[in-house]
Amino acid sequence: MNITTRRHTRRHLLLAAAALAGLTGLAACSDDNKSEPATTEAPASSEAPASTEAPAGKVLKVALLTPGLTNDGSFNQVALEGIQKLKDEGLVEFEVREKLADPAASEPVIREYATKGYDLIIGHGIELSEPILKVAAEFPEVHFAASGGPDLEAKLLANVDGWTYDFAQQGYLNGWVAGKIAGVTKVGAVGGPELPFILAAHKGFALGLKETNPAATIVETFTGSFDDVQKAVEATKGQVAQGAQIVWTSGDGIGNGVAAAAKEAKIFTLGVTGDAGGVAKEVNIASVELDMYPTYKAYVDDINAGTFGKKFFVSGLANAGLILTPINPVDPAVPADIQAQVEQLVADLVSGAKVLPNFYA
Repeated sequence: MNITTRRHTRRHLLLAAAALAGLTGLAACSDDNKSEPATTEAPASSEAPASTEAPAGKVLKVALLTPGLTNDGSFNQVALEGIQKLKDEGLVEFEVREKLADPAASEPVIREYATKGYDLIIGHGIELSEPILKVAAEFPEVHFAASGGPDLEAKLLANVDGWTYDFAQQGYLNGWVAGKIAGVTKVGAVGGPELPFILAAHKGFALGLKETNPAATIVETFTGSFDDVQKAVEATKGQVAQGAQIVWTSGDGIGNGVAAAAKEAKIFTLGVTGDAGGVAKEVNIASVELDMYPTYKAYVDDINAGTFGKKFFVSGLANAGLILTPINPVDPAVPADIQAQVEQLVADLVSGAKVLPNFYA
């Protein structure tokens, strides 16, 4: 594929489809604190009230714990951005602890915050889910939030909320866009650990690609890590050597490595979140990115209302927890009308006109 790189500024906005659907909050919880399905494989999220005014009660003390650094431009940074917005609204004060991917290191930190009278302790990342659940059982008066895959829902306690995101939508949209790029016959897919929800995203990607370019093939590599940039560089280079013309990454933290290797190879990417050190605007066509604010706002509202606990939130297109970035026309191979096409696809996913299969089956 003859590709000429052009710089193009990316900006984050909600697609018009989601706005037309009028779905700006999280979908309402049922009476038993379980949510209705957003897709066939994951329940929909609980509704976050539209008001951003600070409640009459106290400002909540929140501890945000992340497995990586919150300046990674990706998974960990979106957590910081979400809680910072709540602070700006006068709803919370918070403290951040980073690099807590090791449960042996995170458990005493979680227990420390619980003993200090924090109102909410958020474990942002599957690495923190088991320590959160363990410590939460010891402190029933403290509110905790854990994240992971759909299986986390069954493990929630009375003082624990859970969170995941719609991996099917994430993968499918990226694959659908990849298949629209002219001249592409082979696509690379770089993932982190081979966990069920990561595999679900890759199945979604394969389906999206098949629908828009049935003849295209996929070269797939799993690095085993969410944040090992060098492994992502090596995986991308290996896929380029096998003929990949575009590389998609399902792993937030490894996107910087994928983007760097793609720039060197003069190919393009999908799924790189953040700016990847300035490289994303040169190589990345589109991404499905997280916004943690709706979920964190729902946590705070429920604590203030006395209804927190055993709710499972799923970030998706409909509740603005997932956002497909505008198409970055980095090359003439990107169709001129693809933005309108993808907006219609998002509208169909939001309305239910397009339903994705259960990729966890």
